[in-house]
Amino acid sequence: YYWSLMKKGRSVAQNIDAMFFADDAPLRDEFKYLYASLFKNPQNYIDIVSALAKKKTGLLRNEIAEETGIPNSGYLTKMLDELISCGFIRKHTVLGKKTKDALYQLTDFYTLFYYQFLQKKRDDHYWTIQTDTSVRNTWCGLAFERVCFEHVNEIKVGLGISGVLTEVHSWSAKPDKNSGVKGTQIDMVIVRNDRIINLCEIKYSISEYSFTGKDDESLRNKIAALKTVCKTRYSFHPVLVTTYG
Repeated sequence: YYWSLMKKGRSVAQNIDAMFFADDAPLRDEFKYLYASLFKNPQNYIDIVSALAKKKTGLLRNEIAEETGIPNSGYLTKMLDELISCGFIRKHTVLGKKTKDALYQLTDFYTLFYYQFLQKKRDDHYWTIQTDTSVRNTWCGLAFERVCFEHVNEIKVGLGISGVLTEVHSWSAKPDKNSGVKGTQIDMVIVRNDRIINLCEIKYSISEYSFTGKDDESLRNKIAALKTVCKTRYSFHPVLVTTYG
């Protein structure tokens, strides 16, 4: 159904404007129909994804309860599990943290697009106007990061480690003067059972990505921070994941 709305002869931007931003756009109000069609009482589910939409890295379970006012009970567990099953959110652990400290992150691409662009009324030609602006490029970067998390198996094939058992995490650290750790965040950490960690930097670009001296310094600092905080003896293999190589 969604693909049938794409019209030949239009550019991608023109199609998106016609599908989402025009006055008679068929997908302008898709958000409320989508959740209502899947969940009997959709408002609590919408409250959860609304809270997660405000936090790129995700929220802890108790933070979701605080943000939404939903009791931290089995009822919340049920809703979170159903949102995971439907592909709206994912649950992931941060490297070095316990399972109870797992984060819930909004991953559904349409829902992310809705909260970023569709929640407010926009100009009929909004997407065409936004070409190569900072707002759109920032969204593309976040969307590409989520595309990568949806295709970890393909990344493993590209690295030649498809047969190796792995765990996939995100990781971040706050500044700590005592240990010399600078505040940092790593997009994707693939921990392998052959005692190697693939530290993946995910970079969205509209052409081939040029790796600069600044990028090299940043990557070295991230590796040093991860070694210091997690006290691991694993070897590190830095990986750059980009759109066009």
